[in-house]
Amino acid sequence: MRISSSWAQQANAYSLMNQSAKVNKIQMQLSTGNRLTAASDDPVAAAHIAVLNLNLKQTEQYQKNISVGQQRLGQEADVLTSAVEVVNKIKELGIRGLNGITGSAARTGIANEMKTLRDQLLTIANTQDASGGYIFSGFKTGTPPFAEKVPGPGYDYNGDLSQRSLQISTGSTVLDGNPGTDVFGTPTGAAAVPGALTSSAGNIFEAIDRFTADMLLDNPDKRSLTDLQTSLDKISTVQSSVGGRQNALDDQKNINDDNILALKGSLGKEQDLDYADAMTQFNLQSTVLQAAQQSYSKVQGLSLFNYL
Repeated sequence: MRISSSWAQQANAYSLMNQSAKVNKIQMQLSTGNRLTAASDDPVAAAHIAVLNLNLKQTEQYQKNISVGQQRLGQEADVLTSAVEVVNKIKELGIRGLNGITGSAARTGIANEMKTLRDQLLTIANTQDASGGYIFSGFKTGTPPFAEKVPGPGYDYNGDLSQRSLQISTGSTVLDGNPGTDVFGTPTGAAAVPGALTSSAGNIFEAIDRFTADMLLDNPDKRSLTDLQTSLDKISTVQSSVGGRQNALDDQKNINDDNILALKGSLGKEQDLDYADAMTQFNLQSTVLQAAQQSYSKVQGLSLFNYL
């Protein structure tokens, strides 16, 4: 069988291109640090890497959600602490006012202090977050949750009853806020009528106003103190719930941190390049390429006409 010089040239050209592609592939691996330059290099590994990357992105998003929840719940916890302090001060004033030796003038002074503290509590209930949203308005974050009726007296709740939910893992969510009615009670919209005591007032501002009105009449009733305690218990219950949710976020954050570390480790095993091995292969393939180039050069010069 006779082999033409053109066939030899084609064979050597193919060998040269094939070897050059191998060297280029290793160069790309060295420049990117990735073992795979295309999914076709290792389809099974490429599919596994895609799944790992998806899981990593999801877990990192969970961590961002947790960070948002920690900030929001942290602010709510601080606000609730302030609310409890104010209500306890009002309780102390109420206890003084209920003392039989307290005179009418002193009770008027106590009533005025109660009004000032009620205004502080109303401001607390209408706290805004860093972006200007009202934290106790549910989804209606652009609206102050509590407002005195105009014309008064009485109060309105202008938020809604929604709670924002944050996904913190594949199967876990956490509520990151509370509507104002959960914390301060639902206003009836009715004015405080002096002398008309109703035990267990549904809203803390109404309870304070009723206590204040009777204090001004020099006729406070201990049932008003019960109303305050009921409202304080409501705030404390939410406070405890917020603390529990903060703990859940902290625990899940640690779990997610471990998952991210494990996912990155698995990704490294699948896609990170072994530089020592790659350099060895690069040197070897470069030597083979040089030999192929020299061979191609010699084959190109082969022709019977060179010997005639």
